[in-house]
Amino acid sequence: MAESAFRQPTSEQLSAFARGDPVAKNEIAHLVLPQLVRWAWRHYPNLPQDEVQSAVNGALAEIMRNHERYNPELANFTTYAINLIKLRLSSLHQALKKIKEFRDSLEGAHENLSPTAYNRIDCTEVHRRIERDQFFGKAMKRLEGAEKEFLRLMLEGEKQTGAFAQVLARYGPVANPAREVKNMKAALLRKLQALALDMGYEADNLIGE
Repeated sequence: MAESAFRQPTSEQLSAFARGDPVAKNEIAHLVLPQLVRWAWRHYPNLPQDEVQSAVNGALAEIMRNHERYNPELANFTTYAINLIKLRLSSLHQALKKIKEFRDSLEGAHENLSPTAYNRIDCTEVHRRIERDQFFGKAMKRLEGAEKEFLRLMLEGEKQTGAFAQVLARYGPVANPAREVKNMKAALLRKLQALALDMGYEADNLIGE
């Protein structure tokens, strides 16, 4: 393996990690997490730092849960982690891009409307869509792991069960994809309803597939 610029866990820590030792997991997380966060901030300066840190935390948590998937003979630990982090940040970039495009389209619609046309527009619907966009932006920061990835897919209009099942598979074994995806969506919607009420939004006007 190539020499790494990151501080790596010792061979003893990696051996214990491969066995699922919680002490080794904790030691490795404390060693690599600050390094990975700094790397991500440096390489993705155009993304919100708190969202980037959340993605790094989620990727590392996934690795810790699925310790048996890592083979220290094939890659340094940080290289393995960074490959997963890149996937998470790519999804984050696409989600934020869609949100920006939605906001830009609303702003463009306001600028291009004549006074007469503006009077005919359903202002209630426009404000509802803006409020919905603001809510999901805030809610995204309160979610972690599979919940956050499910919400991104739902906001992107994804309907295929297979896409959601792939997310679940990154966090553990999936015995019944259709049922587990349905249950995860239902739990996420309940959580979003609670978040909406906690933030002072009308949940029924915001949430729905």
